[in-house]
Amino acid sequence: MELRQSCRAAGIGVVAVSEHDGQARLHRAVPALSARLIVSLDGPIEVRYDAQVQQAQGFVAGLMRPDVATPTTTLRSQQQTAYVELSPAAFQRLTGVPLSEVDAGGVSTDAVLPWANSLSEELANHPVDHREDVLRVRLLEQLPRDDHGIGPEDALRALDLISVGKGTVSVEELARQAHQSSRRLRKVMLHSLGITPKFASRVARLGHAVSRAGAGAVSWAHVAAESGYHDQSHLVRDFRSLMDTTPTSWLDEEGRNLQGWQRPTP
Repeated sequence: MELRQSCRAAGIGVVAVSEHDGQARLHRAVPALSARLIVSLDGPIEVRYDAQVQQAQGFVAGLMRPDVATPTTTLRSQQQTAYVELSPAAFQRLTGVPLSEVDAGGVSTDAVLPWANSLSEELANHPVDHREDVLRVRLLEQLPRDDHGIGPEDALRALDLISVGKGTVSVEELARQAHQSSRRLRKVMLHSLGITPKFASRVARLGHAVSRAGAGAVSWAHVAAESGYHDQSHLVRDFRSLMDTTPTSWLDEEGRNLQGWQRPTP
């Protein structure tokens, strides 16, 4: 418990080491205002993003960009992977790279985290039930203790507010809490994070809708209303724009991997 709390305090969220059981298939990333680290414990990982395909032992990915759908990862049968969710601040501390320079398609860990290959080997040599704790310990060791130089605090604070508000806080309110004009906040976030407050809110709103649907919901109309959409068609448009799929098709792809889910009615 103490290790998990230390990770949360450092900006390390979900940590998982798992093995894909079944035939090879594509996994579509869920929109989020967090960065991600994924490392294979055996063969290379294949990621498709913005009409390009990359293969590497590991990837570290930043935030989504407008007009580009979330990346998809090819899950190979029996492939073991380590997955870590990182706050924007933790991403910048870990990699030393501004978030504005790395999008959701990611870059190879060879380029920014050369220690990831030895981490992969170490995890593979540990018993399955010890791997996640080993991963947490190594990440904490690699994270610098000093937050100095990670970027404008106003941009990160606004991103936190957007995330907590699930994308429903207005840009005007975000700017007011940041003690800036809406125009100035937009400029600061675009420069340091690569996205605007409005786009970040779209990502957070859809991420909440996906989470709500995966947890079980009465209907897609109910999901849309709970997530701050004008109506169901608005939700469908964001699914197509940000995930390149529809709500129903997404559940067809991922439903079997969701714990206790119930399909929402049309």
